[in-house]
Amino acid sequence: MLGHHAATRGAGRLLLGITAAVMLLFILVFSLHYVTPLDEAKEFVNIGGEANLPTWWNASLLFLVTTLAATAAFMAEGRRIRVSWSVIAAAAAFLSLDEAVALHERLARPLADARIWAVTYPWLVLGVVVALVGSAVLILAGRSLPRATANRLAIALGCYALGALGLEAFTGWIKNHGPEILFSIGMFAEEGLEMLACIIAALAVLDYLLNEYERPHTASTWLAPERRS
Repeated sequence: MLGHHAATRGAGRLLLGITAAVMLLFILVFSLHYVTPLDEAKEFVNIGGEANLPTWWNASLLFLVTTLAATAAFMAEGRRIRVSWSVIAAAAAFLSLDEAVALHERLARPLADARIWAVTYPWLVLGVVVALVGSAVLILAGRSLPRATANRLAIALGCYALGALGLEAFTGWIKNHGPEILFSIGMFAEEGLEMLACIIAALAVLDYLLNEYERPHTASTWLAPERRS
């Protein structure tokens, strides 16, 4: 899952290590908070919060996917595959922006203000519609990619949807109907799945770029284009 190339596996271990450190820091600070008040530190590492360390890391992972997919689009030799990578880059860029500025919550405010009934977070009503349309577009875009790359991106998409929609729907319900420990576990799993999805996607694109780089005609195009008389 970390990739076929040594460089991809190394990048994967680095990204997973940083992600684990962010998650463990959250557990550590929240555990210490029960012994001595650590309100500011708790807010800074809260994986369920906004504008803090976990949010920045998640947005950075999505931006990494954006950059790699945009690079793949720029280097692509065919129109269809160029469009596919451009769509993937645009989707990742939107998710990165959403993660950084909580765009989904801002867009869902009219639903909350109108007090439309929902058993979980109001923004999920809009989020499900956007996710279904976005997933269909991404699946169609992936059809022109190599099967191995498309399969890994599909796994990443499934993990992200499970975390951002499935588990978030659960935490939104359990927040008001169940014990706090279940809410914390659900929130931890939700954010962890989103970050893991981003890492899977980033490594899939990086592996694709390295495969293309190793192809003789691609290498000559990228590095030293032949002069034609």
